[in-house]
Amino acid sequence: MKVNRIVLQVGDTVLTEDGTALVVHVDVQGIELRDIHGRVEWVSWPDVTMMQPLDAGGLEEPALLSFAGQWVRLGEDVRSEALFRLGVVQEIVTGFRRGHADLALDGEPNSTFDPASGVSLTARCERMAKLLRHESSTDRAGGRDLGTIGIRTVQNWVRAAREGGLLGLVDQRRSRSTEVFSTIPLVWRQAAQEVVSEFDGDASTVNLREVHRRIKVRLHEAGHDIAAPQRASGRFVAHLMRVRGVTTRAQRSNKLRGVSGTQSYAAMVPGQVVAIDVTRSDVMVWCPVRGGACSVEIISAMDLATRMILALRVVPMSADSHDASLLMYDVLRPFSQVVAGTEVSDWAWAGVPERIEFFPDDPEADPDCSGVEVTCPRTCRSLRTAPGMQGEHVVPGVRPMSVRADHGSIFVSQVFRDLLDRFGIDLPLSRTRRPLDNGILERYHETLQRGLQQLPGYKGRNVAQRGRTVGTGDSDATALLTGPELEKFLRRWIVLDYHRTPHQGLQLPGTERIDMRPIDMFDALLKITGRLHVPQRPDLLYDFLPVRWATVGQSGVELSNLTYDSPELEGLRSVPKGTFRAEDRAMPFHYDPHDVSRVWFRHPDTDRIVEVPWRKAHLVDAPMTATLVQHIRGTVLRRKSGIRLSQASVEDEIITELGSLLATVPRDWKKRLSAATLRHEAARRDHAEAEIARAVAEITTPHAAVNAPTVARATESYSMWAESWPYTPEVREGED
Repeated sequence: MKVNRIVLQVGDTVLTEDGTALVVHVDVQGIELRDIHGRVEWVSWPDVTMMQPLDAGGLEEPALLSFAGQWVRLGEDVRSEALFRLGVVQEIVTGFRRGHADLALDGEPNSTFDPASGVSLTARCERMAKLLRHESSTDRAGGRDLGTIGIRTVQNWVRAAREGGLLGLVDQRRSRSTEVFSTIPLVWRQAAQEVVSEFDGDASTVNLREVHRRIKVRLHEAGHDIAAPQRASGRFVAHLMRVRGVTTRAQRSNKLRGVSGTQSYAAMVPGQVVAIDVTRSDVMVWCPVRGGACSVEIISAMDLATRMILALRVVPMSADSHDASLLMYDVLRPFSQVVAGTEVSDWAWAGVPERIEFFPDDPEADPDCSGVEVTCPRTCRSLRTAPGMQGEHVVPGVRPMSVRADHGSIFVSQVFRDLLDRFGIDLPLSRTRRPLDNGILERYHETLQRGLQQLPGYKGRNVAQRGRTVGTGDSDATALLTGPELEKFLRRWIVLDYHRTPHQGLQLPGTERIDMRPIDMFDALLKITGRLHVPQRPDLLYDFLPVRWATVGQSGVELSNLTYDSPELEGLRSVPKGTFRAEDRAMPFHYDPHDVSRVWFRHPDTDRIVEVPWRKAHLVDAPMTATLVQHIRGTVLRRKSGIRLSQASVEDEIITELGSLLATVPRDWKKRLSAATLRHEAARRDHAEAEIARAVAEITTPHAAVNAPTVARATESYSMWAESWPYTPEVREGED
């Protein structure tokens, strides 16, 4: 076994940066070396590792520091070539091939090259060139081609050794890959590093010639008159810029590498970390409002421990904070999809009793629950997942402990933060300009291409991949999917393809390496963590809507210059001060920014969600979103020269504007109305789904049980409608 140790004694020869040297003295402090010119230099022991020992057989194991570290990176043939040139130069300068009289070979010193003979250096170089050509012709050059060696080449070797030492004799053409930069002065290299370090992504990148100019200016300002070898300095600057990053994006990424962690976060429990992000869809969708193709975005939520996609929505560009809130609403809800033959159902909320199946962990312990199609009457621990393509496929709902997101405006908004605080969910944001912090979900966006590429209107990842007729209406525009249809397809693809495909990042520790499917990983971890109890109430949606406080009067309630009224408000129009909050007579209303044609409140007597429509909603069929109404209101104010308008005039203007939009959509309104239509339709589906769930719950479970889970437990029958969020210790007491 080789040991990284150097043993030196008097008479040994070492290879230094200036060539060969002879050890003339050794003591406890260090050694004395005599170079080929007869100069004696003292070297302390800590600096001895900068040398390379020599013996008759050649080089030994090098010390990996300073000169030795640069030398060892060279190829063996390159080092051999440099040592040959060193021997030639030393014989010309000293008359001895090894540079020292003590190491003289037979016939040395040769009078042909002996400096004491009075022959000039130029003449000695010419004689050496002739000798080398003669050795090459007689095949004594050791396999080297020396037939073309001339006096100019030998003189260049002598000059290179004088200026750069041994490394100056290295053939730079053969060692470009080794990046030997020791021939460049240290001060020049430091100035180059300072100039290149300024390219951190904020400043625009420049070409290498401009970088060289800035280095010269930096050296001149510092009072240094230093030149560097042109070829070596060019490679050095190119190397620094390549490491720094060719583009500003790469420079920003490399700048932040210093704060990167060295270990991945260990997400071991479903729901421990849920990653959410938005990406632009690479499939054009058909927009009836525009009468052509348009772009949409896809917002997804992934459980990092299992790689399960818990929720997905297709939203117009650009996603808002309420879209992110509704995504969290989907995360908490379990979904199921049924495959029967060639028919595939939609991704439906599995909160409806007829659409969910339960089975115990040990079928033998409970034979009544062991059948495939038997509905368990008790609360069991796992959801049944169809083993094959046919049957019911479940997307579980989880209670997130934390949500990982980037610094997108929708994720750092006060609306989204307040929502997570209300549910007790942490929000660990990625570091600024560090998309790789959420790298698992970013990689999923690439996997999503496998599903998008199956659809008409696929436009590629960039313009280089885009076809000529995509989105122009010339090719397959009539076959384009709408936004809801794209969302339906992606949800099917996730359940039937992505969740059932082995994932290289999913393995069980302590077992043979087998790539598991996300659905299998979720089932495996569920056996360890136990049942994930997520509240399922028919009115769960309204916990995710922002709350507006307003006072109910005889004419209804006014919110954002719109008046809402309903017979359900009777008895609440003149409540005493402090009924709902201490400071006034206002009561809370649930407000959906994607459908402001109505608001909702929880009736204090029945504890049911009650809808209160806008008084003039029957006059408008256009999508009533908060953004669209606000835009119309701003247009009206600008038209009226900024004067204060009455509530009635604002409502009438909204009816006029939105009514005219239904007939002919102006060009400047198409994009805005297209986004509003997509959001409004999604809001209608969400509220309709909640209304259906409420109706089903009232049929299958007494109303008291829906809002009082303790009553349902008293009957020892299962109810999927859990208590209000968050749980209280009293409600959960005694639960398995």
